[in-house]
Amino acid sequence: MPLQILVIGAGAIGAYVGGLLARVGHDVTFGVRGHALQAIAHNGIELLGPRGHWRITNVKAIDAASFDKGQPPSPDLVLSCVKLYDAESAAQQWRGALESAGAVISLQNGIDGAARIACGAPGARVVGGLAYIAGQLQAPGVVRYLSNLSSITFGGLGATRDPLLRRFAESVNATAGADALQANLVEDICSAQWAKFTVLATNAALTCLTRKPAGVVYHDPDLLALAEVTITEVMAVGRAEGAVFAPSQAQDTLAILQAFPPELFASMHHDLTAGRPLELDGISGLMTRLGRQHGIGTPFHAMAYACLKPWLHGIKP
Repeated sequence: MPLQILVIGAGAIGAYVGGLLARVGHDVTFGVRGHALQAIAHNGIELLGPRGHWRITNVKAIDAASFDKGQPPSPDLVLSCVKLYDAESAAQQWRGALESAGAVISLQNGIDGAARIACGAPGARVVGGLAYIAGQLQAPGVVRYLSNLSSITFGGLGATRDPLLRRFAESVNATAGADALQANLVEDICSAQWAKFTVLATNAALTCLTRKPAGVVYHDPDLLALAEVTITEVMAVGRAEGAVFAPSQAQDTLAILQAFPPELFASMHHDLTAGRPLELDGISGLMTRLGRQHGIGTPFHAMAYACLKPWLHGIKP
């Protein structure tokens, strides 16, 4: 039986994940506003990329005011896919939906998305999560994905025994094919998030600082040496925060970065060049603060934070 899923936000991650969930039969509604609301309501979701092009029309779109009036009914599951800096305010706006749902999964970049959501909707049952997806929003409801990366990981203590989370994960993993999405339900979400953060924090900082894509950054020996420095910093802070890394984590991260499509930039770079606010505070800013808290030097991320901070709030038109 399909789940009723509310996806808050329809950027690259939200539109991609929500679209594929609708393709496998779940009842998916996007919680959006403005141009995205109209585009998705009329045209659905379109995913374009190397594995195929798909238009998904069996989705709905609503705003928070419509939900507060009782349409649609309370969701089984909410996926929060807004930018990290909007996680708390979006949770406040959609508080009724989040607190009535069986669970809320945070798919924000970074480490502390679930905590930010919980601040905005303290009565919600929020679990941490992350997404491995490389894509860019080209227009409202239209995502160009760039690689075979197509998975979400979520959970926490006791999550693998939770009936709703198990049902969701099993329904996702029951599908196969070019349009499949993989779901990993884990007990140790902290370690999973920090493992991804070795990739995310490195790529965000280096592509923003250099204004160059992965094909340049991770194939230049001097920039590759900087990537090794940032990975070392992230792992040191992650261990202090309780994360457990595989012995090969540093090498695995470098392999992931070097295997990125040559044209790939971090999502924060797209925001930077478009003059939008940056998730910097939750990436290099978080690394800097946690490093100080634990007495761990993070000179690369401190430098990245300081250099990019003038663009933290975007450029006003």
